[in-house]
This record gives sequence, C-alpha cells and structure tokens, in this order.
Amino acid sequence: MHKILVKQPMMRRVLLGLLPCVGGAVYYFGWRSLFLIVWAAAAGFFTEYIFTRQRKEPVSEAVFVTTTIFTLIMPPTVPLYVLTLGVVFAVMFAKEIFGGFGRNIFNPAMAGRCFVYICFPVALTGTWSPAAQGLWGALDRWTTAAGAQAITGATPMTDLKAGRLIVSSDPQASSQVPFSIQEGKTVHLKSSIFFQALLSGRLSGTMGVTSALLILMGGLYVFFTRTANWSIIISLIASYAVLNQLLYWAGVPPVPGAWPAVFGGGFLFAAFFMATDPVSAPRTQTAKILYGILIAACTVVIRNFSIFNGGLMFSLLIGNMFAPILDYLVRMRQAGKKAQEVKP
Repeated sequence: MHKILVKQPMMRRVLLGLLPCVGGAVYYFGWRSLFLIVWAAAAGFFTEYIFTRQRKEPVSEAVFVTTTIFTLIMPPTVPLYVLTLGVVFAVMFAKEIFGGFGRNIFNPAMAGRCFVYICFPVALTGTWSPAAQGLWGALDRWTTAAGAQAITGATPMTDLKAGRLIVSSDPQASSQVPFSIQEGKTVHLKSSIFFQALLSGRLSGTMGVTSALLILMGGLYVFFTRTANWSIIISLIASYAVLNQLLYWAGVPPVPGAWPAVFGGGFLFAAFFMATDPVSAPRTQTAKILYGILIAACTVVIRNFSIFNGGLMFSLLIGNMFAPILDYLVRMRQAGKKAQEVKP
C-alpha cells in the first residue's frame, strides 16, 4: 500500500507564510472564510487523489497551497459551488492532466480563478462584502454579508480606476473609511488615510488579500527563508512600481502612481505567493528577472487600460506561457557566449 500524502517542507513553509492572510480573512470577513479554505482543501485533496491513486503515487502537499491561495483570492461572497468547481478545475485541468506535481505549465490557482472568472463573472465581481470594523472585527460572526444591506458593488481599487475615488493630499478631503459612493458622485479621500486602509485591510475585496501588511508578514517569511525566489519578487515589484510612477508623472489616466498600485488589489500577494511558483516560473536566473518584468508590464496595461480589473490574473498566465521561451532564449545566449569564448 502506497503513502497517501507526501511531505514537502517547502510547501509547508508556503502554508506558514499564508497564515497571516488566512487570519486576516477570518478577522475581516467572518468564519465562513475559514470554512471555505478547509472545504477547498478537502475538494482539492480528493480531486488529486483520484489521479495519483491510478499512478500509485501519493498526493503532494502542494495541493493545499493551491487550494489555500485559490480561496484567498475569491470574494467572501463566493458561492460554494463556484469555489468547488474552481478548485476541481485548478487541480484536474491545470495540474493533473500534465502529469501531476512538477509538470504543470500554468499556476493552478490562477488558472482556476481564470476559469471561474470567465464562467461566473457576476459571482466573482458583482457583489463584495465590506470588511468588519471595530476591535474584534468579524470574529463574532459567520460572514459580513449576512444581508443585502451589507453588499457593495465595487472595491476601492475599482472605484479608483473609474475615477469615483480620488486620493488627495487636500486637507479638506474625507478621512472616513469605509466610504460609500453614490451613483454619479466622487469621493475625495486623504492619501494618508487610504494608505493606512490598504495596509490594515479594512476594505472590501477578495477575502485574503486586502491587507498589504499581512501579505508582507507572510511574504517576507517566504522571502527570507528562500522559499520564494528573490529575483522574481524584486524584479516584479520594482518594475511595476517604476512603470506606474512614470505613467503617473506623465499624466496618463487612470494610472494611480506607484504606492496605490503596489499596495492595492492584491498585487503583493501575487508577487510573493503566485509569480514565484517554482514549477510554472522560469529556471534560469536571467529569465526569472525578465519574467518579473514581463508580468509587471502586462499588469500595468491590463489593469489600467482594459475592461478587466484583475490584470494580474491574465498577466501571470501570460508569464507562465513565456517562461519556457525565456529559459530557451537565455540558454541560447549563454551557449553562444561560450562558443565565442572557445574560438581561437
């Protein structure tokens, strides 16, 4: 009888790095968030077990990383059937049909999100739960979306892109968070207040990635334990910040500038936990840097100039497609240099 589950210390470190975001999901949006994470883990495990059992192989602990990340990038109001279908797709079609762990081309969690985003757009973007306020947050409730009055139609980053939210240094600007924006109106919010809100996470959004501070806590853990590749993280964050700031200085609307772009919309979560997937990312050092720059450039274009607010989703999948090509080009260049060196 073969082992059911194989231990993977690297994946356990990633799960440890995700714990602050898991805690934030429960604190801001209620205990339903934890239930969804556990449910997704069970669905992912049994989906992978169906395939690994046929190959007489154990289930990899990486499946729990996939399901946890996938759940954290879902809205708190996501229906259970949408979550389940997304997890099954992520494990089955983005991982197992390629042969299992270590053979997938695309990041499974992001492929699963892309699938449900296309199939169930209203469930993923139509309604958003507000983050709980107060010292105890949502620790005393199942969800923050218990009634129709608790639903809002957009996230702050969506409002920022649409021009309904204007971040300002004007002392007369509002200091109220959370805020509501009436149809056809705009809200001027102090930049310092908006920055604090992005750090703390008391904003509507996907359940585990509203707080930049919690993401940084887990992200720096995987960074300094060398669980995540440093060159991808640094090249992605740096190039994304520079591109946004240059376009902002050039007065290109609706680019928000470096710090709202980097700290908002789950960008840091993708940089630390998704772009660094060792299987779907390039292998060579130079290719990893180019990979980060490619994802950053695509994200700037899609986030700011397309109808889609989730630019990272498509950008990361594009980066996955180009990863083998980048490795090939880098190796060809290295081989050419070596050939030049050995010539008399």
